[in-house]
Amino acid sequence: MEVEKRPYADDLERSSTKEEYSPTHSLDKVDTHATLAKVDIHNSQAFRGDDSDGKLDWSIRKWIAAAFLAMLYTGSQVLLYFTGASLSYIAGDIGGATAIGWLPVANTLAIASVCPFVGYLQDLFGKRYISLLGGGCLIIGCAVMGTSHSLAQGLVGQAFAGAGAGIGELTGLAGLAETVPVKYRGYSLAVLTAFVLPFCPYVIYSELLCTRASWRWGAWISLIYNAITTVGLLFTYFPHAHVRAEGLSTMGVIKRIDFVGGGLSITGLTLTLVALQSGGYSHSWTSAYVLCTLLIGIALIVTWIVWEAKFAKHPMVPSELFKGQRVVALSYAVAFVAGMNFFSILNFWPLTISTVWDPIPVQIGLRGMSAGFATAIGAIFWNSLLSTFPNDCKWVLFIASTILTAFGGSLAVLSPENVVTTIALGTVACFGLGGVIVPAATLAMIAAPDALITTCAALSLSVRAVGGAVGYSIYYNIFNGKILAKLPVLVGEYAVAAGLPVEDAEVFVGTYLTEGYEAAKALPGVTAAILDGALTGSQWAYADSLAYVWYVSIAFGCCAMICAILIPKTGRFQTNRIAVELS
Repeated sequence: MEVEKRPYADDLERSSTKEEYSPTHSLDKVDTHATLAKVDIHNSQAFRGDDSDGKLDWSIRKWIAAAFLAMLYTGSQVLLYFTGASLSYIAGDIGGATAIGWLPVANTLAIASVCPFVGYLQDLFGKRYISLLGGGCLIIGCAVMGTSHSLAQGLVGQAFAGAGAGIGELTGLAGLAETVPVKYRGYSLAVLTAFVLPFCPYVIYSELLCTRASWRWGAWISLIYNAITTVGLLFTYFPHAHVRAEGLSTMGVIKRIDFVGGGLSITGLTLTLVALQSGGYSHSWTSAYVLCTLLIGIALIVTWIVWEAKFAKHPMVPSELFKGQRVVALSYAVAFVAGMNFFSILNFWPLTISTVWDPIPVQIGLRGMSAGFATAIGAIFWNSLLSTFPNDCKWVLFIASTILTAFGGSLAVLSPENVVTTIALGTVACFGLGGVIVPAATLAMIAAPDALITTCAALSLSVRAVGGAVGYSIYYNIFNGKILAKLPVLVGEYAVAAGLPVEDAEVFVGTYLTEGYEAAKALPGVTAAILDGALTGSQWAYADSLAYVWYVSIAFGCCAMICAILIPKTGRFQTNRIAVELS
């Protein structure tokens, strides 16, 4: 069509008043049946146009609704934080120590799998009721997790919570971004991220709860927080958006939902992520389980892409999301690579602070506190810069990626003797990490058409999760190969140096590594000095093995830097347009 050939900026429907973008006027301009067939890439149905004054006329209830959206975003992550920091305690209570790592994996799998389809549904139907559904899933998931007495029950709870978290995260991101002027979306999402700050010391919270009460309190706190949030949204959140299916009957909408695309994306992503998490962990990479799951998953994802591009009449991911600009695609590339480094820190930083230095619960919590705060403060700071420097957004992501790459790679110097240096380097790396995990999604939503903003946010979350799964698989296999070789050797060497007879080394090392400290302590001739030596050997083994993880992260960080520098200027997108009214 001729409309597609004209420059983006020249075709924007402009208005300076709210009335020119009233619901009636907008529906007269764009036929709703055509909206599903062709996305309104010129944002002609925006609540206020690009040339408006951009002022927000918000009542107290609207401010409260915005706060509850931010709480929904935060509440989506809280259970995962508490679970990840309490795995050893959970395993000691409900069992399944060899597979306990699947609890956080079940959560992230659900997030990545449901996001694309749910984002698509929100752009079709609107956000209010789907966000309430997400809150309900979070409540159910937290309740099931908190009452679990077996690993199977915990996995079900995490899957429910993950599905709700996927809805909650993308609703919080897109729901708040679309209610403020585009040029202020960086600021608004910086405020949204600030709601995470009270939970940044989650490691020390978890250690204190697990040692002085119960790990279940992490689930209860998450349950209470999400229940308050869901009730608050029920009474305050009423967005008035021109959804893509507006004007169609319920049956008309159902006939146009891309169920095939939804089924292919959810199944394909789930199988692929399960294979990536299983390989080298619970199953060999050459096993039929991993190979079949991985190949089928990849085949389904490829089929989904072909279906969306060639056959779907009303695709989940319309081509208009990427048409006329490169910002969204390159932002996704940054998010994918950033996800690799995000998951390296998310999974291996807690392991570092609990194994390389003395495993004292409160000390572990204190070591992890600075990284949590640095990531959140980084996300706030770098998100704000996206709106402060609208034409230089690529440099914001590039500098953040550079900090993450440089300081993340420098963590390879860690040892049992330089705890302060290592934590300082990790803190700065996390500050850079905060500049890519959320701002990459923010930048994509700045450039995306209003009609696809939730789809845009959803894809960003899924891309980040897939990148994280790929990265984690690489990191874990490298780390696992090193630790299996180094741990028994160094434990034995340091124990012998501390006085353990050489002929007793094999029995001692086997007992120490498989049955734990107390069992090794009960062996004949084992002294406190020998046990201290074994602990020191274990710490050096973990330090030497983890160094390779941080070395590999440099390569992925460089990829993120390259993708960031290729992003074009985004100033033309950052206008006074407000997509949606909170009514």
